[in-house]
Amino acid sequence: MKVDDELLDRFLDGETSQQERQTVLEWLESRTECVALFAERAELHADVRRSLKRRGIQHDALNAMQAESESIEHATHVRHRESRLREPQSYVLVAVVIATAAMLAFAIFRSQRSDDAMNGGGIARIVHQSAAEWVEERREGAVIGPGTLQLKIGLARLNFANGVSATLEGPAKFEVISGNEVQLHRGILTAHVPEAAIGFRIETPALQVVDLGTAFGVSVGNDGLTNVSVFEGEVEVNSQSENSGHVPAQRIVEGHAIRADRTSSTIETVEFETESFERAWPINSGVLQTTGVMKFVSPGPGFFPGRFEDSEHIVVFPERRNVLLESALRVDVMEPGEYRRLRDQPTLSLSTSNRVRSYLLQLNPSDRNRTMVMGQITFDRPILGLIASSRKLAESDSVLGHSEGIYEQSRRGIEAPRKDPPGKPDRDTVVLAADKRTLILSLGAGSALDQIRVIVDDTKPTWSAKSK
Repeated sequence: MKVDDELLDRFLDGETSQQERQTVLEWLESRTECVALFAERAELHADVRRSLKRRGIQHDALNAMQAESESIEHATHVRHRESRLREPQSYVLVAVVIATAAMLAFAIFRSQRSDDAMNGGGIARIVHQSAAEWVEERREGAVIGPGTLQLKIGLARLNFANGVSATLEGPAKFEVISGNEVQLHRGILTAHVPEAAIGFRIETPALQVVDLGTAFGVSVGNDGLTNVSVFEGEVEVNSQSENSGHVPAQRIVEGHAIRADRTSSTIETVEFETESFERAWPINSGVLQTTGVMKFVSPGPGFFPGRFEDSEHIVVFPERRNVLLESALRVDVMEPGEYRRLRDQPTLSLSTSNRVRSYLLQLNPSDRNRTMVMGQITFDRPILGLIASSRKLAESDSVLGHSEGIYEQSRRGIEAPRKDPPGKPDRDTVVLAADKRTLILSLGAGSALDQIRVIVDDTKPTWSAKSK
């Protein structure tokens, strides 16, 4: 069994795989000399405490590391007294007990960095991946503890136990420090932080970004150049440059963006742009995939119903999150199937026990005689109901419409015409797939504005390391 210094270093840094960790543990158990060698190697990592302090790790973690260091120092003193002990067997017993205790202290603390040792629920979970390739294999559903994730290509969304959702776009190197702090060494990240998790921090080589109740995007180049765009709310940014001195923190509000370099203390205001985040943001907003002419609206202020127009796509507008229905809500569709004449469907209602979020899908082409267009969209949670008739859309605007949206009260929805044109079938078709997460639309806008409101389950899942 071969265990070299490089493997021991990665073990002490919490960067080994489960198989490698098992190899080290078996090696430690094989011979007493291995325990002494381990303690010797661990001494070289004493400066980890100073690094942790700089990162702001919580006090109890520092205490754990302090205890580990003291155990290691004690084991070292015992080893140096080997020649003075008259009974070698006693030395071996003492050394094994103390050094093994040091090893276990490291294992207990560092095992929290692995994604399979989180008996209490872990820090985050990979809930979705799209064409993702990792340096070390990461499967959808994996629980993530403190440690480094390296995404070569693709997209991956992480849900944190505290309610934060973050989507990575590769190539990216991302480190989970705690439930309230992460480091983005390079790559693109978008995040939505609920009120309960305000204060969530993202460290980059150039900046510290502190959430103040918001949604935002961060991109970091290979040279550490950091861009931050705020989609909703505001964030606080602090320079990480060694030359920053006493440069005060800055607050960045929605619709604004900044840029900073790792070698300069200057935080530069730049033009707000969202193009860099348009692949990751939909996933972070609960839309896992769109095909056909379906298009998720850009993040940021102004991209709301009635304030943004697109005549070429079925535009997807996110509207409200975390709405607890206070009264029964009339809807047109609740069960999977293909629907054409929605006006002929029986009256359905969502009950007040539902906590929901909403999206508005809209087709408003400049050419009302255009051919049929098709699109498909998949959500991360089950669809509870669809509203596609004018009256019900108007009824639900105040409850589920965006607070800054402008909603027409005239003809809207996707109701079929009272009489089909000769030789033509119903123009609009809605298919709710059996999984209740996928919606397929076939639309041809006529005199009315084609709109459909999608109501998705927004009940917060119970966090568990074993749940999927």
